[in-house]
Amino acid sequence: MKTLAIETSCDDTSIWIVNFDWTTFTVDKLLAYSQVREHNEFGWVVPEIASRLHSEKIIAVLTEIWRDNIKNVDFISVTTHPGLPWSLVVWETVANLLWEYFNKKVIKINHIVWHVLALLLERNIDEIEFPMMVLTASGGHNNIYYIRKNMEWLPVAEDIKQWPFTLTKVGQTLDDAAWECFDKVSRMLGWPYPWGLRISQQAALGHSNKEFELHRIWLDNDKFEFSFSGTKAQMNQIIRKQEEKVWRIENIFSEDEIHDIAYEFQESVVEILAKKLIRAAIKYDVKTIWLSGWVSANDRLKEAILELLDNEIRLKNQIHEFGTTEQLWNFKPKLFVPTKKVYCTDNAAMIWVAGILSNE
Repeated sequence: MKTLAIETSCDDTSIWIVNFDWTTFTVDKLLAYSQVREHNEFGWVVPEIASRLHSEKIIAVLTEIWRDNIKNVDFISVTTHPGLPWSLVVWETVANLLWEYFNKKVIKINHIVWHVLALLLERNIDEIEFPMMVLTASGGHNNIYYIRKNMEWLPVAEDIKQWPFTLTKVGQTLDDAAWECFDKVSRMLGWPYPWGLRISQQAALGHSNKEFELHRIWLDNDKFEFSFSGTKAQMNQIIRKQEEKVWRIENIFSEDEIHDIAYEFQESVVEILAKKLIRAAIKYDVKTIWLSGWVSANDRLKEAILELLDNEIRLKNQIHEFGTTEQLWNFKPKLFVPTKKVYCTDNAAMIWVAGILSNE
C-alpha cells in the first residue's frame, strides 16, 4: 500500500511517497524544499513568506513526483493542524485538487501525532514492544504519551480510538517547549536562524561553569508537565548582567564563556526532559522509551537518558518516588529514536505512517 504524503506546517515543503508492505514502512521517494535561506534574512520564520514559498514550489515539487507515481498511490495524507494556518491551507487545497483529479481519498493528520508515528519508519513493526512511553519535543510542543497496543497491525477506521494502539497523553509543556527555548536563547546570543542546532554545537565544546548554572524548574514532582519559560528568563538575566558589566552589546562573552553558557543551558533542559520521561516510564512500567520530534536529534538528550537508565543508584531514587525498589530488577526498557535524523524533523513520511494506520 502506498500514499502520497504532504507536509507544509511550517518552513519546509515536503512530499514523500511511502510504501507499507504490512511489515515495514519504507520511503520510495522524498522531495523537500527548505526555506531556511529566505527566512534567515529576517532572523525567524515569517508566516507570510512561508505560505508564499509553499505556493510557489507546488508545481515544481509535484512535477518531480510525476503523474504516474501519483496515479499509483492508494490515498493522499496531509497535515491539517497544528501549524502556520496559511501554509497549511496551501497544501490542503492541493491535496483536495489531487483528490478531484486522481480520485484519491485524502486523510487529514494531526501534526503532533505523526511525530510519534515517525518512530515506526524503517522498523519491523512486529518487533516493536509495547507498552511504550514517548517524548515528543519539537518547535512548539513537549508531550509525553503512553502507548499500548490493543489490536493487530491493521489499518482500520479513521477514529484514533480504533487505531492498532491507544495513545494517552500523560504530560505536556505549560509554556515554552524545549526546542522553542533553544531557539530563543540562541537568538539572545545573537546567532542567526536556524537557531536551536547552534546551542548543541556550542555546548559540545563547553564545560560545567558555576557562574552560568541554571536552577531546574520541576513543577510538581509527581506529574509530568514541563515549563521552560523560567529557564529562558534565567538565561536572559545572565546575558543582561554581563552587558551591564562590559558596557557594550557585541562580544560580551569570550568564546569559552559562550561554550559554557550553551553547555549549562543544554544540560538544564536535557536533565528535566530525561528525568520526567524516565519517571513516567517507571510509573507506567513500560518496555520501551521513544524520542520523537526535533529534540530527538539532540545527542546529549539520548546520552542523558541512557546514563540515567544505566546508573543503578540514580534509577533507584527515581523508582523510590514512583514505584517499589523491587521494580528496579524488572525495569529495563530499551531506548529508541528515529532511524534517521531526517525523520526527527517536519517531513511528509511521518504523515503517511499516520495516514496508513487510519485509512479504511
